[in-house]
Amino acid sequence: MNTVNTNQDQQLVQIGGSPKAPPPRPPEDEVEKKFLIRRDWVYPADVSGRFRKTRKIVGYSLLAFFVLMPWIPVGGMPAVRVDIPGRQLTLLGQLFTPHDTWALALLGLMATIVLFFMASVFGRVWCGWACPQTVWLDWVYRPIERAIEGKSNKRRKWDSKPKSEWPASWWARKAAKWVAFALATGVATGIFMSWFVGGPELLRGEFGSGAITVGAGLYFVFFLDAVWFREQLCLYACPYARFQGALMSEKSLVVAYDEQRGEPRVKGKNREGGDCISCNRCVQVCPSGIDIREGDQLSCIACASCIDACDEVMLKIGKPKGLIRYTTDRDATGVKPLSVKTLGRRSFLYLGILSVLLGGLVVGVVTRSPVKIAVARAVSGAIYNELPDGRVSNQITINVSNRGDAEHGFTVTSPTEGIEMTVPGQPWTIASGHEQRMTAFVVAPRAAFAGGRLPMEVQVDRDDGLPTTATFTLLGPSADATR
Repeated sequence: MNTVNTNQDQQLVQIGGSPKAPPPRPPEDEVEKKFLIRRDWVYPADVSGRFRKTRKIVGYSLLAFFVLMPWIPVGGMPAVRVDIPGRQLTLLGQLFTPHDTWALALLGLMATIVLFFMASVFGRVWCGWACPQTVWLDWVYRPIERAIEGKSNKRRKWDSKPKSEWPASWWARKAAKWVAFALATGVATGIFMSWFVGGPELLRGEFGSGAITVGAGLYFVFFLDAVWFREQLCLYACPYARFQGALMSEKSLVVAYDEQRGEPRVKGKNREGGDCISCNRCVQVCPSGIDIREGDQLSCIACASCIDACDEVMLKIGKPKGLIRYTTDRDATGVKPLSVKTLGRRSFLYLGILSVLLGGLVVGVVTRSPVKIAVARAVSGAIYNELPDGRVSNQITINVSNRGDAEHGFTVTSPTEGIEMTVPGQPWTIASGHEQRMTAFVVAPRAAFAGGRLPMEVQVDRDDGLPTTATFTLLGPSADATR
């Protein structure tokens, strides 16, 4: 029979008459650490090189694009504005409303195909070179951090110590960094909001309480990302990093370590081995904190910092550059330069689809009318009414969108013979980029309805003489029906 004897200091379990001591209990501080969120900070060291210089040019160019687009006027309208409450998109002087669903769908499909193409050909280059999170972190927040707290080894040294040992000077540096981050986040949030409310409108305070609430939420998220999440957002939260693995192939561009050339790793000057000297410089500069020599990894964002760092070391020890490099093979063997011949079939498929979508969008935008008309049947009351004089009355609504770059007056008529249209309140004045819903009363002879239907034409005349027409079918009794 099994028995259990317990006291305050030790618990012995007897199984088959043989006592067995339980495993030792870990220290209380280790138990507590298991239930605490542990954050392994990454301190990427500074690096210089050809890719770093190119990334800097690309990064600050993207920042300039992000800042200036809502301020650049094109055709009297901002170059870009996403007006969610107004359900309008302004893009390069073109106004898109809910009536332009086809154009919005094409834009969404094109953005998706571009991401697919980028992953298929260039791997994760988008993540390391053009992702907004990477751009702001590498070219705004990290430069601020280096300027205030110093280089990576200094930051790692002081951050590894208990906070009780921090001197007042380090606390002052931390506080100054957080204040600078708070200011930079405020600027980033304002720039982001200007894409939705407009740059001049943002400065003039022409936005509602809803925009303030959204801006406050974005500020909190942006600031938390700058001071805490950082590369963790790429590693654990970004969906693009997850599904792009299915889009990549052996011909996709990746950052890889040439194992055949680098192994075995031997330190020192007088060595017989591969070209890698285990200096770990590639690990020190990696913003994701990984070792590229362990193979292709999901955490790699293809920023090429390890390439610049390794090339610098190779030049110092008299070895050729390229031990770590961009390559079209995941294992870096049989390296082939990126060219048309190395592109996979999927890449050409994506290019073909993108070309068709772009052509359709350009043709649609160029040929569309500056005035959009949408005619619908009024939902209130009867479908039609028979008047005492024998005529039939229909009530319709006419939505007129002014896609032009100036305010215009509009008048609605019907050139269809025998139809009398009454539109109260016209001419209507509609500002640029806005639409107006008009209610119209249409009266037609009973004899004009064939099978209970009467096609009619609605014409909207702009005050500068530009006519726009649309067709609509009125409903009524059949002309040969018994009254």
